[in-house]
Amino acid sequence: MTVLALLLPQLAKAVESPPSLAALRRQVELAKTPQEKADKLIETGEFYLLKPGEDQEDMDNARKYAQAAMEINRQLRSHRLAGDILFLMSQIEKESGRKEVGLQKLKEAIAVYRKARLTGSEGLALMELRHYYDWAGPGMNERLRIVQEAIARFAAAKDTVNEAAAYVELGDLYQLQENATDAIISLRKAITLYQAIGHKNLQSVYNLIGHIYTATGDLKNGLNYGHLAVKTATELKDSSMVAATTYNRLAVTYSKLDRLETALELLQKALMFSIKNQWDDGTVQILGNIIDLSIKRGARMNAQIAFLEKFLVKNYSKITPFVRYTIEEDLRMFFIKSKNIPKAKYYLDKCMQYEREGNLAFNTHLYYDAVEFYLLTGNVRLAKAYLAKMEKLKDAANDPFISQQYYLVSYKTDSASGDFRKAFASHTRYKTYSDSIQERKSKYELKVMAARYDLENKDAEIALKSENIRLLQKDIASRNEIVIRSNRLRNITIFAMVILVLLLLSLYSRSRIIEKYSTSIAKKNGYLQDLLKEKEWLIREVHHRVKNNLQMIISLIDSQASYLSNDALHAVMDSKHRIEAMSLIHQKLYLTDNTSSINMRIYIKELVTYLKDSLGFNRNISFTTDVDEIELDVSHATPVGLILNEAITNALKYAFPGTMAGKIDVSFKYCDERKVSLTIQDSGVGLPPDFDPDTVSSLGMSLMYGLATEVSGTLRITGEAGTRVLLTFSLPDVFLSRSPGDELVLSNE
Repeated sequence: MTVLALLLPQLAKAVESPPSLAALRRQVELAKTPQEKADKLIETGEFYLLKPGEDQEDMDNARKYAQAAMEINRQLRSHRLAGDILFLMSQIEKESGRKEVGLQKLKEAIAVYRKARLTGSEGLALMELRHYYDWAGPGMNERLRIVQEAIARFAAAKDTVNEAAAYVELGDLYQLQENATDAIISLRKAITLYQAIGHKNLQSVYNLIGHIYTATGDLKNGLNYGHLAVKTATELKDSSMVAATTYNRLAVTYSKLDRLETALELLQKALMFSIKNQWDDGTVQILGNIIDLSIKRGARMNAQIAFLEKFLVKNYSKITPFVRYTIEEDLRMFFIKSKNIPKAKYYLDKCMQYEREGNLAFNTHLYYDAVEFYLLTGNVRLAKAYLAKMEKLKDAANDPFISQQYYLVSYKTDSASGDFRKAFASHTRYKTYSDSIQERKSKYELKVMAARYDLENKDAEIALKSENIRLLQKDIASRNEIVIRSNRLRNITIFAMVILVLLLLSLYSRSRIIEKYSTSIAKKNGYLQDLLKEKEWLIREVHHRVKNNLQMIISLIDSQASYLSNDALHAVMDSKHRIEAMSLIHQKLYLTDNTSSINMRIYIKELVTYLKDSLGFNRNISFTTDVDEIELDVSHATPVGLILNEAITNALKYAFPGTMAGKIDVSFKYCDERKVSLTIQDSGVGLPPDFDPDTVSSLGMSLMYGLATEVSGTLRITGEAGTRVLLTFSLPDVFLSRSPGDELVLSNE
């Protein structure tokens, strides 16, 4: 378990010290309602559960209080109490060594919370559930899933404190999987949540982010977050295990920067906090870092080594055996590396006392150092004896690192004894294992580089989002200014309305004079209505005649076409289709009551039908139209119709060579209240790869771009997955008050 996981409950709740047992019992007696009494019984059970040590009597007392609460809830039938009781019982069973029973009760508690929609309690139960799964393999994946689910429950319950703590746990799990990108994203979310509620104890989160950056080789960010963690710990006067971890990790970063003096100072502070909190695992890790630093600095570390020796002598009876033999092991390694024979012999003999109790890793290092020491002193016989012991561990461990160390000292031993053939074989095996380890290291470094690249991309993405937020805030400020101006305008309007009322009152006296002229005005209005009707009839007649004239031109073109062939015929027929598109507009104008605008839904449907019948040649090509209820005046409808004519004509000519089947989709839709777009998409062969609309000089292409300019629009032609023609333009102001109609899809297949 990582340090952060051990400290997660402290991060999740910043609560006052729990009440004493006597106070809890008093609260049970004074409870005014059965529900309050049940809550206090559960709280008392938790008190016994969380007492230091593993006393069975405490577990029995906790179970007694849980059962008492259960009896009360038989009458209350409270889902929350039922879940809380099951949650407590699961922890009691786990602490009593019955993990399977504890797991079953915990799952029952989660089911009760979920059924009652108690999302916050369900989140806490899920965070307890994660402890039942391992830190590696499938267990780690299940832990990740459970913590992610708990985050969702805390978010639904608006439990920001526990949501942030769960994100910290998630980040810690990701970094154990060496997934630096997701780890830092999770930890930054935790920081955001903590800062939103004013939570200041963020040194654990900062130092974990710094540790991850350092592990990926981003020492700059590692240093920044490490110093931020130290600053926060100092401001909050933190002297816990978190402080030890904070200084230790920052020291590692400085060590990678070859700032060894600074790293040593930080390690000494970390060691002080670790010893103060009696944190054996931390003390061992920090001492190991100090020894590694000592080996790098050589004779310059004599004062530090002397301090460790004095510390060992002074606190020999106070520190645990684990810490004691770890310090002696570190000193042994240092003195052998520095070739201090008397000191090396002393600590080698001290460590040999733990040979029977030592695990595989401890004894492997012990025998390795023994071989190195006796080779250093020229005692090849004893070196071979410890080499034989190391060989047994090597065979049992099947670990490439142990095998590499074994063959290295085997090579040195065989060389010292003059058996050069065997030495050569050992050296060959040593190189084989070294190459294998180096290959693993290279793969790991590539993985680290990939993680660092992902982190840099995420940082860039976050920076972009921050800039977007800044722009949004600026936009909000602008909108607020507009609101202020609107309020000012409203006040002015109200004042103007008051003045207007006064004016109306003053004009009322003249109303009677106006009444004399009302009859005359009514007659004039009637006359104007007659003129308007006559004007509309004349306009309709003009459109009719224009349509007839255009039809006459079409007839002439048809007559002329019978004497033409090839390119000339194609050019004439293209002109005919263009005139037909315009003719259809004038036909619509004189056949409808509205002589000022064209219903584009009907017009496009009829134009597409005409073009299909004229150019389809009974080929297996289907048409689909999707047109909103849009009306345009003649000046806009004509260019749109001509562009549609050109696009469909080109598609039928060139998009489907031979007998190729296909589909042409036509849509004319609102983009927003002010803009509309015309899209003609075919499923044909598309455009050539080197197609450039700016360099094409065909009449049809020039005509489409010119017509797009007439409606102040933009025309885009692309050739992926068929050819797509897109015209976008703004509606004239006269049509802006009309809301987009319900969409209707018309099929001409």
